[in-house]
Amino acid sequence: MDALAAALEAIDNAVPVDAPYSQQLIAAKCRGMILGYHARWSDVQFEVLPGSVEEFVQSELVNIDTAKPSRTFTLAAKKDVTVNYKSQRVLIDHKTTSDEIDDPNSPYWRQLMIEAQPSHYMFIDWLRGQKVDYAIWDVVRKPGISPKEIAKAEWERVTVTGVYCGYKLSQETIDELRAGSKRENLEMYTARLADDLVNQRPQRFFQRRAVPRLDHQIAEHAREVWMHAQNIITARRENRWPRNSKACMLYGRPCKFLGICSGQDSEDSERWTRKKQVHAELPILEGDGRDLLTFSRLGSLQTCQRKHYYEYELGIERIDEEEAEALYFGNVWHAALEAWFDHQPQIGENINGNADFAPANAVAAIGGSTSEAIHVS
Repeated sequence: MDALAAALEAIDNAVPVDAPYSQQLIAAKCRGMILGYHARWSDVQFEVLPGSVEEFVQSELVNIDTAKPSRTFTLAAKKDVTVNYKSQRVLIDHKTTSDEIDDPNSPYWRQLMIEAQPSHYMFIDWLRGQKVDYAIWDVVRKPGISPKEIAKAEWERVTVTGVYCGYKLSQETIDELRAGSKRENLEMYTARLADDLVNQRPQRFFQRRAVPRLDHQIAEHAREVWMHAQNIITARRENRWPRNSKACMLYGRPCKFLGICSGQDSEDSERWTRKKQVHAELPILEGDGRDLLTFSRLGSLQTCQRKHYYEYELGIERIDEEEAEALYFGNVWHAALEAWFDHQPQIGENINGNADFAPANAVAAIGGSTSEAIHVS
């Protein structure tokens, strides 16, 4: 099975045919997107490191100034994929956004250039003796179009030719149109979306940018992670988790813990339950994961310490909480990309692995840093 077929099958497996229309619409959008993604990037000669797709990694947390490990916390991450590209070890991280991405000077790219996530993953790999040369942001702009009414002239042409936006339609869709339907079904919507992403505006929706990180930048992140770990230890000891009221309505929607913070609910009410594992994005772990530091957890801590307390210390979640549309889309799209990369050419593990990059000499280690921007397009 080739990469595109595997990705399409992954979407089908993630969204069954009897799923609600809203979920089937997400599946149709993801099908159009993966057709565009494959057309845009299938010629780029990445070689995937075996076992690196959605790889779960852990390492001890080390104070790089003293070379002593934390007695409380370990680091953990689930990386998207690591590849060999032009004889260099490269970490690829997938992103989806509704923002403009075709302009390299847009605010979206300026923010990503200082995003700490690549540094976090590189630090973990550094401690594991597998230093990464650089990272690549693999960004997809989420299309905003929806199924539309079909113009009369277009409807007449499609019912005769059976072709819509360059794609041959199934007999079922053709029969549906000939029976009088004047609106795109999901197959036609996928075809129009794919035509836009493959033939009309691929650069609007698919961009990759290299993320160079010098050794001193990774070291700076390492010191910040150590500082956050010490802050958690202090907060645990004193049982103090300050609230940040500026974060209650981030992204235009209330924080899921706002009811508890405002006194209208309680973590002990029947609306909440304790998670067996506090890191939903990680595989099954031994223990509850409260002493694992992930990038998502550190982001929660920086956003609001009280939110971090509920999410990663108490480990509570709403019993009746439905999966948000954006999260559902993200899960389906991530499944498609995982399958796509799983079916790319693979190589052995001997690319740029360096066992000398160990906790004791992490600060002094040199080499392999990329100081110039590399645009992969």
